Amino acid sequence: MSSPTPSIQDPFKAWKFLVLPTLKVSDVFSLFLKATIAICTFVSISLVFYSFLNQSQWQPCPECHKSLISDHRKITNGNVSGDFYEKTNISHILFGIGGSAKTWNKRRHYTELWWMPKITRGYVWLDQKPPENRTWPETSPEYKVSADTSRFKYTCSYGSRSALRIARIVKESFELGEENVRWFVMGDDDTVFFIENLVMVLAKYDHNQMYYIGGNSESVEQDVIHSYTMAYGGGGFAISYPLAKELVRVLDGCIDRYASFYGSDQKIQGCMSEIGVPLTKELGFHQVDIRGDPYGLLAAHPLAPLVSLHHLDYVQSIFPKLNRIDSVKNILGLHHTDTSFFDDGKAVGIRVQNVSDVEELEQWTVHI
Repeated sequence: MSSPTPSIQDPFKAWKFLVLPTLKVSDVFSLFLKATIAICTFVSISLVFYSFLNQSQWQPCPECHKSLISDHRKITNGNVSGDFYEKTNISHILFGIGGSAKTWNKRRHYTELWWMPKITRGYVWLDQKPPENRTWPETSPEYKVSADTSRFKYTCSYGSRSALRIARIVKESFELGEENVRWFVMGDDDTVFFIENLVMVLAKYDHNQMYYIGGNSESVEQDVIHSYTMAYGGGGFAISYPLAKELVRVLDGCIDRYASFYGSDQKIQGCMSEIGVPLTKELGFHQVDIRGDPYGLLAAHPLAPLVSLHHLDYVQSIFPKLNRIDSVKNILGLHHTDTSFFDDGKAVGIRVQNVSDVEELEQWTVHI
């Protein structure tokens, strides 16, 4: 009987098992997943503690908790105290009014209805100096003469080159270097602004962020031809200081790139699109692209502050027994004194209604 063959033991076999254990693919994936979850949990808990311990860095003012964040911009939802957070008032607005030396004397009455010398700030921008034999009215804003725009391209066959210089009013206004300006507000020489309501609307927004605020046309045809995302210039629009600073940097190039655009407001909107700031719509800005009787437009006004009216020479008088200027004076008088349609002391809208007396149907009342 043969003796058994002695077996040779591998001294490294046990160590191989300990060093390089046999692992399945599913086991490797499970371990990786658990490790990832553990790391993410640790990082999340660390961030929570870090944010809690450094909360003061995220809220530099005592009233910051009253702010609502919208996209990259902030809308204030309450009064902010402190000198640095002074509430927006009329002194923070610089107006740029597009006018003409030939037509100003005829159309200045609309601006003079709302302009308050030594209180409101801004200028009428003319195409040339007014005649030397004509005294500039003290009730009008100070005038400036727009720079020459002959170097810019304008290829719109049915428009006017005046759109070029009017588009540059915001740039020329910014370059004046006036102090303590938060908002640049553009309008035409026949635009009527309701100052208190304008200030109320702008005060809702953080002027340190980029804002482009205005309204569309009431005419669907005009909105389709031009744009639904454009603030119409006649109704007026507001640009915050930081946005104006960026707009000034790119405006002249935009004007040439959008040479085929009809109006100054359309060119401004093209530049805003390049910057990446959309229109913030406020329902109180009114281009008034209608004809005939404006009663329906005013009667259907939403519960929003009435900020502006435009094109009043192209519609019937708001009050049938008054001319256009006196009608607007009547509204402005109600705007300053009437409190029958106020919410906590703040005007929130406008409504027009007929007097109940059948014999006095032509007399309307307006509550702002």
